[in-house]
Parts: sequence; structure tokens; C-alpha cells
Amino acid sequence: MLSTYVVSCLRVLAHLLAAATPAASGLASTQHPAQQRPIKARIQLGRCDQQVVYNLPAQRFDKTAYAIAHATGCYIRNPDRSLMNVPVQAVRGRLTRRQALRVALRGTALRIVRETPDLMEVARIPVR
Repeated sequence: MLSTYVVSCLRVLAHLLAAATPAASGLASTQHPAQQRPIKARIQLGRCDQQVVYNLPAQRFDKTAYAIAHATGCYIRNPDRSLMNVPVQAVRGRLTRRQALRVALRGTALRIVRETPDLMEVARIPVR
């Protein structure tokens, strides 16, 4: 009885999966290529997207930025040297370098203003 139940569940699941594919539902053959939904652009991942385990205390921005970017090729640029002494949040856990920098900057006047696969640029955003 149990094996009959398992087999019938597998048949239902296979039927649902087959119905969910675009070819089975007829969408691929009936839509003109111009009418198909556009594929979302893929985000290029780089050195700033590798995960690392962090245990950084709340400290100055320059020390945190150095610890996040150290020996990775993920460059954190801060053209304004007055940002060096801004206190930032503690960073703990397994995060990408982008996530770690966002956690560190939370609650400060500093923001990431430019991002590429291997670079993040930080600047002070004036309070309105």
C-alpha cells in the first residue's frame, strides 16, 4: 500500500513538473521571439563577492576597510582622507565583502557610491 502511494505521488509530481515547463505549456511555440520576456542581465561577480568569515570589532573606517579588502583584490576606495577616523559598526559572520562593508557602514554618514566587480568606493553623504 505504501509503495502504491509513493508511486502515485511520483506520477503526480512528474505531471506537475512537465506542465510547468514552457515547452509543455505551449508558450515557447506560440510566442513570437520579440514577445518573449527579456532575460534579466546577469550581474558580473568579482573579488568583492567572495564570502569570508569576519569577526571585526567596531573601529575606525580605515582599519575595517583594510581588514575587509586585505589580500583579496577587492579594492575599497575612499578619496576623502577625512573618512579614515569615522567609527563604523562591528562585522561578524560569513559574508561577502560587499555585505561586510554595508554592515560596517550601517548607521553612519558613509555610503557606497560606486561598485564594480572588484571595487567599492565610499563617500560621505551629507545629511539633509
